Amino acid sequence: MRTSTSSPVTSDFIEAVGACRLFRHMEPTAVTALASELEVRNFRVGELVVQRQEESGSLYLALEGVLLAHQYARSGREVGFRRIVAGQYFGELGVIDRRPRSVNITALTPTVLGVLPGRAASELIETNPALRRALMEDLASSVRELSERVFELSVLSIPCRLDMALLRMGLEKGVTDNQARLQSVPTHAELATLVGGQREAVTREFGRLEALGLIAREARTVVLLDMDRLSLEVERAGGDTPPIPR
Repeated sequence: MRTSTSSPVTSDFIEAVGACRLFRHMEPTAVTALASELEVRNFRVGELVVQRQEESGSLYLALEGVLLAHQYARSGREVGFRRIVAGQYFGELGVIDRRPRSVNITALTPTVLGVLPGRAASELIETNPALRRALMEDLASSVRELSERVFELSVLSIPCRLDMALLRMGLEKGVTDNQARLQSVPTHAELATLVGGQREAVTREFGRLEALGLIAREARTVVLLDMDRLSLEVERAGGDTPPIPR
């Protein structure tokens, strides 16, 4: 069952909307005007935001919190597609093709969303070239990422896929002195869902990396102690690694 509460639009809300990737090419005044059209919705941990196959054309902006795009097989196995964090958005495919939702979206933490109804979202895409440019760039990026993931799931081991996921998270957070600090890292179960494996395999790989001196764990924070060596571990297992900034 899904529930949500509504909140008034505040200056903090307008600032959070302006930080959304979808609006990166738009003028600030246009983004401010758009913010007043959004509904603010709050979700608790574990609440379902979007259900697969439902008819809904709304566009969602993640303003606070973390969500998971996922799906369940008939066997009950959960498959994770991506984590959605503040500054990202979802629901754009339904706005474009008006087809039912393709995945479930669940709140992993307390979450605040800005929601734009389908008709308004469609009009925005049709009339705003700056937003349309950002959307096309992001769709192209998604196709590339999905192509990479199909390859990884087909030929790489679970430990290698996990190491690659940690490397990517480290690069997103920022590398300093060949190290990266990952705060509020996903649980082992969540990581297993995202890399297409079992929680036990993720736990074993974390233990191996810790024994090698490549990571250190502090509650929900993981410190990647040597990005170069972690990259070499991925390469030895047959995976491709992005360049580590110097």
